[in-house]
Amino acid sequence: MTRPNYLPSTYDIFIGIDVGKNSFSFTVEDEKDMMRSKTIPSNPEQFFYYIEKTYADKRILFAYEAGPTGYHLYDYLTAKNYDCLVVSPNAIPKASNERVKNNRIDSRKIAHYLKAGHLTSIRVPTGPYRELRHLVRIREIYATKRKVAKQRIKALLLYANLYPYIKDSDNKWSNRYIQSLKEIPSSDAVRIRLDMLLMDLDYARKQILSIHRQMRSFVKNQPDIHKNVQYLQSIPGIGFITATDILGKIGDPVNLKDLRELACFVGLTPTERSTGDVINQGSITHLGNKNLRRLLIESAWVAIRRDTELDQFFHRIKSRNNPKCASQIAITAVARKLTQRIYRVLKDQRNYTIH
Repeated sequence: MTRPNYLPSTYDIFIGIDVGKNSFSFTVEDEKDMMRSKTIPSNPEQFFYYIEKTYADKRILFAYEAGPTGYHLYDYLTAKNYDCLVVSPNAIPKASNERVKNNRIDSRKIAHYLKAGHLTSIRVPTGPYRELRHLVRIREIYATKRKVAKQRIKALLLYANLYPYIKDSDNKWSNRYIQSLKEIPSSDAVRIRLDMLLMDLDYARKQILSIHRQMRSFVKNQPDIHKNVQYLQSIPGIGFITATDILGKIGDPVNLKDLRELACFVGLTPTERSTGDVINQGSITHLGNKNLRRLLIESAWVAIRRDTELDQFFHRIKSRNNPKCASQIAITAVARKLTQRIYRVLKDQRNYTIH
């Protein structure tokens, strides 16, 4: 169990909230194990008025699950000087035989584990770091759309037996390659379908270029973010996209606590099932943000070509494993080592120096 970032003994009232689009379902639990559940419209002002009126002069701790409703309730409660936790749904224990789920049950569960000290808040981004997260997210959306368009084009070429017309497949999808796709002879229906898919690809590429320009402009106008991006780009293998993705996901680096935190956040730490003196470690956990994990692994491939120390580390790990999976295991270890360097440059506020 993760150590909570609060002390239950310092609060009188614990309120678990299930935040929906139209309503707040919440459960109040006090030090005497008394529970009370209620549902009101999803209006932070109305919710706050009820709490102030009912539990005046009480030390209150709120918690709710992170989800599509964002952080507006967190912002409102913290602005009123109340403590509020935003909890990952995966961090809330669930019984294996649990078959009934509704808003009231969810709020009771949050309140119960909150009082027991079993919940840990995610790190809520604030200020410009939250704005950067929006920009990072929209870039991810269009990058996914670009990838999907390419996959659909390849699938159509294969289905319509049009691959023979493309002698040299271009992994980078250059303008010349795309132009060759527009000139492939085909039936009218296939031509229409292929042209529309190429339009989807072109739109996604233009949107990515647009968001890149806006991200660079945003970073340039935010001194703190700009400084941290430069620190990250001093690490071999990390470019502007990876650097902004890191800061958009972790928020203000001041809040980083230890060397292992970032690796855990992106799921690069190994699983472990050890007992007694027997230590048994397995593959990485794959928890956390998979897109950032993918970017770090891509960065690791670049880093081993630019950093002698990382290259030697890569080959040392590779030599210890089965040749069938040795490269993937080794590059994952390099990506995990990159997270340590990222932590160090952000906490020390300095550029990385290749030794």
